[in-house]
Amino acid sequence: MMKESLKISVVVATYNRRDTIAVTLQCLNEQTLDPSFFEVIVVDDGSPDDTEDVVRSLIPQMRYSLRYMKHANRGPGFTQNQGIRVANAPVVNLIADDIHLVPEALEAHLLAHERHPEQNIAILGRVEQSAQLAQSVFLKKWDPFKFRELEGCDELPYYLFWACNISCKRDFLLSNGLFREERGKAGAAAHEDAELGYRLFKRAGLRIFYCKEALGYHYHLETLEGAMRRAYERGLNWHDFRALVDSPDVTVRYHILSVHTIKDHLDTFRGPNNLIGADRNPAYLIVRQILRMVLFNRLTVCWFWLPMMRRAENGSITSRLMHRNLYRGVIAYHFFKGVAHGYKTSHDRGHEKSAGEMPSS
Repeated sequence: MMKESLKISVVVATYNRRDTIAVTLQCLNEQTLDPSFFEVIVVDDGSPDDTEDVVRSLIPQMRYSLRYMKHANRGPGFTQNQGIRVANAPVVNLIADDIHLVPEALEAHLLAHERHPEQNIAILGRVEQSAQLAQSVFLKKWDPFKFRELEGCDELPYYLFWACNISCKRDFLLSNGLFREERGKAGAAAHEDAELGYRLFKRAGLRIFYCKEALGYHYHLETLEGAMRRAYERGLNWHDFRALVDSPDVTVRYHILSVHTIKDHLDTFRGPNNLIGADRNPAYLIVRQILRMVLFNRLTVCWFWLPMMRRAENGSITSRLMHRNLYRGVIAYHFFKGVAHGYKTSHDRGHEKSAGEMPSS
């Protein structure tokens, strides 16, 4: 393939998902975009399964140019950056290994970039839960991305720089910053996407446009326990993320309202901010907070919601009562629990550091 013909490089960071990524690559093989116009780079973050054998076996079967890279486990930021650095096309599309793009998706990304040729433009494609996720009641109801809330939106704020299905100019990334490569102290869920979006926004005026035609279906065999665990990790990592993102509106966006974040809320609503949708209404946020505290707290989650959700997996009557917002409330409870524990940990570290400092003479 001639590099001169390439228009878009698809970078797929993967870890331990041999079966899922095989479908992901086949979906890319069915793109309406001329296969000479795109390449796919799979970057393996040290998978312990036989991902390498699966991907390499598919290379001769694909109509497009498929490359495979592997390194020792370093985390998502390092893995994404490796793919971006070796990409040959002027536009890079970052997708997760469990995103199955519809045939028109890459064409839609490129058409959006033609409408917005400026270097600082990123295009976020829509992501929906795959209808094939029917292995549990939780998977049928769960909606982790909430792209329905973006209906009617054109331009999006920096914190929606989501590497699940986003494209941008490669030179813009190389010139202005790539993902942080440090792991989150409390796990891999360390908000590296939104942090990069903020850096690109502050340094080079990143603008993100939404393209719902660039659709991908999210196929991730997840459990409720796994989703709660990752939400808790994101909460524990929140304070490190907030220290890197010097913008109070991100606190409001993540719906973190406590005595420790009142100043962020006041600063956000005193002037212009980057909020969209219902988040722009402080009254709504207060009512939401009250309902969350009443409905999803340590007692209700442990003694009512979780037992009911586990019962729903075995009973058709209970399963019909389950709603995506109930799952969202329980998972969010674990995120906020992580935030609270993370605050205590960082506060204690601050006291230890102060106690260890020598008094000035």
